[in-house]
Amino acid sequence: MRRLILLLALLSALFFNWSSAFAVDPAVKSKGFSGRISAGAGYMTSTDQLKTTDENKRIDSLSGDTDWYDKFMPLALFNLRYTFAESGRQIYFGTPPEFSGPPGLSLGFVQPFSDASRLDISVFTRLFSEVWRDPYLTDTGRKETREHNYGTRFAYDGILGTGFKLSYAFSRVDVNVDDIGDRFNDLERDGYIHNAEIEYAFRLDKTLTLVPGFELSIGDIDGEANAYTGYRFGLGFRNFSKSHQLMLKAAIGRDDYDHQNPIFSKTRNDTNYSVFGMFTRSDLFGKDYLFGTLMAGYRYRDSNIGFLNAQTFLSGAMIGVEF
Repeated sequence: MRRLILLLALLSALFFNWSSAFAVDPAVKSKGFSGRISAGAGYMTSTDQLKTTDENKRIDSLSGDTDWYDKFMPLALFNLRYTFAESGRQIYFGTPPEFSGPPGLSLGFVQPFSDASRLDISVFTRLFSEVWRDPYLTDTGRKETREHNYGTRFAYDGILGTGFKLSYAFSRVDVNVDDIGDRFNDLERDGYIHNAEIEYAFRLDKTLTLVPGFELSIGDIDGEANAYTGYRFGLGFRNFSKSHQLMLKAAIGRDDYDHQNPIFSKTRNDTNYSVFGMFTRSDLFGKDYLFGTLMAGYRYRDSNIGFLNAQTFLSGAMIGVEF
């Protein structure tokens, strides 16, 4: 289960607010019940020592290059919707790619308006997320603990009939057994996270869209060394047709932390780079209800604290049904 959770978390992070790659306009969806269910396999290789896996339970040092670990693992996603015939309103439930952050469940409501804009309100929770009780232990097996995350999200898309989209998410984070927070108050990990984003979809033609965006995130964490302000710029490209959907996205961002990390005697600053691509083929094997998806991505975290530098490559393939 932990391996599936890790891959889903990484995929979800790359999916962050890239919802338009999969979002379907309510106007073109059939009325009533509809949905997508897909399953497949993924491969990941990473040096991120903050992630919990069996392969990096034990670390020898907090300095120098970190070791690579890799995994093949199962992957599954689902998204169920009900569209009301008269109003076009939707209720949805599942693990949709538009849900930002690590994997979990999202329950939401979409209200369309006459100017073609849409208001999306949802609540979400992460059920199985794990972190290390103390990620900085060396020469002994590190132990996992549950991290609870839950919150709400508001998104307003197609504002006044334009390509503008605004979104805001507010979430609470609780770490069950926070050994590192008990050792150092400045490294406590409970708190609140705010994410706000603005993006604009430039339609190049009927099938091509270019989407630049900016995100602001604030981590109001109890431990001042883990509290941060983040900025992120992204540029997405979409190509939609009846037979396929192609999405490419690149992003660069920075996270500035508030206080000195007592383990390393430095105030942490990270620069984050990511690139991701996804291709979905409809009418797979000549069946209008089948689709297949291929994905690949890369993330790099460049931190002024060497132990927190991390590279992650991932890829995956899924086959699914749409109804």
